[in-house]
Amino acid sequence: MRVLHTADFHAGRLLRGFDRTPEIHEALSEIAALAKSERADVVLISGDLFDTGNPSADAEASVFDFFLRLRDAGIPGVAIAGNHDSAARLDSVAGLLGWVGIQVVAQPTPNPVEMVRHVSTRSGETLTVGALPYLSERRLVKAADLLGGDTGTWRQKYREGMGFFLRRLGEGFRPGSVNMVMAHTTIDGAIPSGSERTIQFDLTNHYTLSGLQLPAGAQYVALGHIHKPQQVSEAPVAAYPGSIIQLDFGEAGEKKQVNLIEVQAGGRPVITPIPLASGRELKTVRADLDAIEQRLEREKAFTGLLKVVVRAPAGTALPGLKDRVLRAAPNTLAVELDAQQEDLATPELKREGLSLMELYERYHRERRGELPGDLRAAFKEADEQAREEEVA
Repeated sequence: MRVLHTADFHAGRLLRGFDRTPEIHEALSEIAALAKSERADVVLISGDLFDTGNPSADAEASVFDFFLRLRDAGIPGVAIAGNHDSAARLDSVAGLLGWVGIQVVAQPTPNPVEMVRHVSTRSGETLTVGALPYLSERRLVKAADLLGGDTGTWRQKYREGMGFFLRRLGEGFRPGSVNMVMAHTTIDGAIPSGSERTIQFDLTNHYTLSGLQLPAGAQYVALGHIHKPQQVSEAPVAAYPGSIIQLDFGEAGEKKQVNLIEVQAGGRPVITPIPLASGRELKTVRADLDAIEQRLEREKAFTGLLKVVVRAPAGTALPGLKDRVLRAAPNTLAVELDAQQEDLATPELKREGLSLMELYERYHRERRGELPGDLRAAFKEADEQAREEEVA
């Protein structure tokens, strides 16, 4: 059996206001073509199909076009929700996606065995997938309620709660079938991409799992959430394929890929990384204030997107700096001052003493403009609730 594993599309991603969706659409078209040329029997998508819970029409069109391309090639798929996805939104279209051969597991069920999917392939073999969508601590507590567990205990024992779901998913494995697990989570020892994001929407993102908790009967664990491609476990074999393009400047220089897994029932999988060519390359360039033009001249042939970090003496007046950089390098998305000088040269960028709300307002202003009142209220409510739970 040949299984193509991908994850972390983040369709709809804006980088400093620049829409990356066309590049993501191109990458998804490339992956669909690879699935066909590599004779994949099944495609697994381990979460974060979208960058936000309310994606744009173009973002949805990109992902749904990918699914239609798989349908046209006769290749079924299984997808789970990630922490950036709206689980309820994906759940609402699960029935429709099933008509094109994409089985979606967006939310946990009271009986985890119901999250096991069986896929019949063209070769006659069956793939059994224990599909575990992203579960924040708060979602896990809600699931514990459904199961009649002690929510206070579950909140303090995230690993044990996740372990419960993983064990139950393993109970759905079938002899004579290729058995796999999908999960959108962080495994101990996983190396993240450097990220320029300073605010996490999920305040419980620091929870991790041990590789020892993965079901021993799984022949491969298809992971999502970490954007840097890597294998994180040998027994069972578990791997992140990573994001499909360089999503922010923290991922600059990373080579993107999908994983092709060749495996027979009961056998050990063979993983072949397949590089992706789509998406503009990102690069950070550092230059002294008096040598910006000379430094950027060396980047004339670079067709990707730049972040330019300018080193300047403290107290230097910097009128028109961004215009000066853009004249030399029109493909620049961000112009920043050297971190050592930032607080002195631009006091408004100081973060010390700012509240979480103020930091979020700044983040939103940089990415999408002024923060709407309803979103401000929702963020405030979530922040207050998180503080109350932390105190409790």
